[in-house]
Amino acid sequence: MTVVSRVRYRPFEDDDLDAVASILRPEWHTRSEIEEYNHLEAEMDLAYCLSTSTFSQVALIDGVPQGIVLARAEGERATDADRWLKLEAQLFERLRELDERAAEWMRSYTRSSLRVNNGLLEQSGVDRGAEIVLLAVGRGARHLGIGSVLIDAATSYCADRFAQSLYLFTDTSCSWQFYEHHGLKRVAAHRCNREERRVLAREMYLYHLDLSA
Repeated sequence: MTVVSRVRYRPFEDDDLDAVASILRPEWHTRSEIEEYNHLEAEMDLAYCLSTSTFSQVALIDGVPQGIVLARAEGERATDADRWLKLEAQLFERLRELDERAAEWMRSYTRSSLRVNNGLLEQSGVDRGAEIVLLAVGRGARHLGIGSVLIDAATSYCADRFAQSLYLFTDTSCSWQFYEHHGLKRVAAHRCNREERRVLAREMYLYHLDLSA
């Protein structure tokens, strides 16, 4: 059984890319029958998230990444945004070579989720301020409190930069109840139609946390 005292936390490092992608892959990147494709798609997803984030925290157990949170402070830009966007583009070209059909599905997913997420923001009236971009914990490291430590670290980071609130997007493919347990409130929801469900989850949500109280 994993012992909590073996968990330590630090910012994301480039060498974490492969290990963190291995956390994301079984959760959200399983469409292709080609495992190399699925792993590279997870790396591409992570590269995009890193390109928009100004804060990172990785949880390690015995030196191996088992969880990550990424966040973005209002008005700030990721230092290495261009580098991560370049890697994202390179990985997408490789994905098209490995499985063009799955790559096109991923492109459709990205476009559709962006459209729905923008609609959720408009529906809610929430300001485009601080955001939790990504939160993930490996299946073998759950129920150790890692997710709570990570979300608290991201929340503290945003509050320290005078954010009045923060938001995050999630959907029915994720454990959205976790966010409610940590005080976030659902402020907008979108039930996907039959066409949207070809690439999106059944329902998509926007959660918000007031940091000014």
